[in-house]
Amino acid sequence: MTQLLFLALFFFLTFPVSAEKETLKIDLRVNGVGAWTPYSTVINKLGKPLRSKKVRTPANLSCSGEDETTLTLFYSGLEVNLLGDGKGRSLKVYSFIVTSPKWSASGVNIGADIKQVLVKFGEPDSKEESSKETAFAYSMKDGIGAVTFSFRHGKLIELSMEGTLC
Repeated sequence: MTQLLFLALFFFLTFPVSAEKETLKIDLRVNGVGAWTPYSTVINKLGKPLRSKKVRTPANLSCSGEDETTLTLFYSGLEVNLLGDGKGRSLKVYSFIVTSPKWSASGVNIGADIKQVLVKFGEPDSKEESSKETAFAYSMKDGIGAVTFSFRHGKLIELSMEGTLC
């Protein structure tokens, strides 16, 4: 009897349960710009922004415990956020928001329907629905953040990527 129980436990613990789903990890990029892309590459790939906003955060208020600089670049239908040291050096992308079909994000544009996103990225890690809007959330590659696709009446209205900072 104990041998049978041992064998049953062995098979149960060593073989994956078929109901478990493997979720796709996404490396979302807008015109080649993704998480942790350096500032110089952002400018080379996206061009000069319409405007920018720089904020310095002292060490006692920052996530890292060191002085930090946040730079937000505003383009028509795209906002890109970069983080660097307290002197504004080593700036790298940690998030972006796309609201215009002008920008392709890993082959998907604003206006795409839910099915197109599901075909491209698979089933989301989580899904939230209301009467008019639906949001799909996916994990980023290497577990460094999240990607969200927001839909209204079945059409993509916004997509965002946010890297984990702390």
